[in-house]
Amino acid sequence: MLRQQWLAQGRVDVPPDVVDSALWEEVAEEAARYEQVAVVRHNRRPGLLAMRDGSITSPQRCRVHPGGPAVNALARSKSLADIAAQATGHRTMTAIRMGLKYYAPGDYMHVHRDDGKCEITFSCGLTPNLGPMGWLPNLRWLTTDQAVGRLAGTPFPEDGEPFPIGYRSLAGFDGSRTPHWRTPLASQTREVLLTICFTDLTV
Repeated sequence: MLRQQWLAQGRVDVPPDVVDSALWEEVAEEAARYEQVAVVRHNRRPGLLAMRDGSITSPQRCRVHPGGPAVNALARSKSLADIAAQATGHRTMTAIRMGLKYYAPGDYMHVHRDDGKCEITFSCGLTPNLGPMGWLPNLRWLTTDQAVGRLAGTPFPEDGEPFPIGYRSLAGFDGSRTPHWRTPLASQTREVLLTICFTDLTV
């Protein structure tokens, strides 16, 4: 079922019981504790930049932190790794990148594609008012050059679809192939996004 959803839609939902409620509390407390030392990420270089690994970088504004023991424990969860493997069809998957993004009102991320090593990206909100991200699953299989040509000059594509970001509810998506973005945060409170990327290290 997970594999079929991944192949057809480029996404997969994580069952609620995969993450214990106590661990969610630890992750949320850790995010609040590290907020004061989060680093500003404000890339103002205009346009899209195609990278050799197939990723596409673009302007963004938020604050970031790699997280600590609680985020690491969630990322190293065997249950989550198993879901990543079932979805992507790989035998084993390992978390290679994880972290927290703090969005203040007006913060954003233009359309982009994730690091080419990320076979699957999991995201969720640690606060309840993030709202959906935008994505273009119909452009999933474009080459990097094709994607850049199609998206140039459109930081927030109007023909995209909403991808719900659940509160303490992880969803995986094909972020290294599917263009996605976050429009400027409309909430009047700061919001926190958790992301975890997995890849197959056996190849």
